[in-house]
This record gives sequence, C-alpha cells and structure tokens, in this order.
Amino acid sequence: MEADCLACQVNAGTVPVPGGLIAETAHWRADHCIGPFGVGAVVVKTKNHIEDFWALEPAAAAELGPFLCEISGAIVGALGAERVYMTLWVDNPPHHVHLVVYPRYRGEERRALDLQLALRDTGPPSFADAERAANALRAFMGKRS
Repeated sequence: MEADCLACQVNAGTVPVPGGLIAETAHWRADHCIGPFGVGAVVVKTKNHIEDFWALEPAAAAELGPFLCEISGAIVGALGAERVYMTLWVDNPPHHVHLVVYPRYRGEERRALDLQLALRDTGPPSFADAERAANALRAFMGKRS
C-alpha cells in the first residue's frame, strides 16, 4: 500500500466509499466512484498498488475482461443504464491502475466526452444516492453468481 494513494486508502478501508465493496476477484476490486461520474459509476482497481497498465501480471490481466463484463452488465441490469462507458487514466494521482465504468441512462442526450465533461462539472453524486446504487449492483451481481 502506498500511503498517499487514494485507491490504496480505499482498498485499505481508511477512506469510505458509498456502499462499500461491490465485487472483487483475486486481483481486482470494484466500488462506487467517489468522483464526478454520476450515480452508478464504478471504479475497478487493482488490489495491489500497480502504477502502469502494462505492468499487470498475466493473471490480473486475464481476470480484467470478464470482471469488466460483469460490472458493466450489472450497471445495465440493476440500474437500467442504456450504455456503459469506460475510462482509464493513470496520469494524475492516484497513480494506481483504475478504470471508471460509468452509465449513460435513457433520456440523457449527451454522449461520450460531452457526458463525461457534464458529469465533471456537476460533481459527485450524493453519498446516499451512490450507496443505493452500490447496494443494487452488489445484489444484482450476487443473484448472477
């Protein structure tokens, strides 16, 4: 764990996230995003502090695709999203491999980058709304396993 890494702090439980852990594999964790990506946005991050995507161990890389499919399917199935977008940045802190998987709901006219910029300007959702979404995602994924 890197003491100054937000993702590591979330993984260690020292920074709370709405609804807690949604799902995990041997190498990945998923929890509701605490940033400005809207209700139902999920951060999928490595359990260990890894700063570069290309540095993933083969086993972690092999788990990622199926895990992202499960998470994105839950965002559609549990929350009613029409589309699911995904981003990966490791240029700014936290320097920890993490993907943000976030919904576009029916009726939302903005798409892709336009939606992302609008969400950024709106700010994070309320803790209570994000917690409800995290609980719904966890319940949906539990029914499928």
